[in-house]
Amino acid sequence: MTQYEPDDASDSDEDTRRAKTRDGDDGAPRWSESEETDDGEAVDWDTFWTRATARNEAKMRAAGLDPSKEESHVKFGRHGQALDRGRPREGEQVYCFGCERACGDAYECAQCLETYRARAKKVAYDAWERAFFCSHACYVQCWETHKTRHAVTTAGPTKTDGQVHEFEAPPGNGALWHTSELRRVEFEECVPMM
Repeated sequence: MTQYEPDDASDSDEDTRRAKTRDGDDGAPRWSESEETDDGEAVDWDTFWTRATARNEAKMRAAGLDPSKEESHVKFGRHGQALDRGRPREGEQVYCFGCERACGDAYECAQCLETYRARAKKVAYDAWERAFFCSHACYVQCWETHKTRHAVTTAGPTKTDGQVHEFEAPPGNGALWHTSELRRVEFEECVPMM
């Protein structure tokens, strides 16, 4: 019967020991292959993390955000109202998307509502604001500027969901949803973006 020496024996294979050291079994810090210094040297994890954090903070400041502030799940509309399911919370004023005057919630853009519904199924904390109008005439009059909201939209990644979601533009001509009569009113003159 042949007895074998353990790997750490003094007469162990020298090439095997060198290969283990070269493969990182010696406890040395791991290196990031994608991060290198100007002279081609690899960067350790702490340096990589410091650089990535600094870049992200700079991007947040450029976007007008405070990187030291905790992420908030409260969403705000274009007039500063807190939003609940894409509309100003109960008791807060609703403003017309056309003329910017205070209005009720009787007339809502049906396509914006469809976009909101699609986004709500996939995006947990979304700041998409549903569009309300004071009248049919105001909706038709501001259609050329408002229809840009009906293009393909995206929702960026968050801490809880790292995916970027893309949403199709709603089909059809411009339409208002009458919230008290529960009916859709379409306008032939409100042609969608092509």
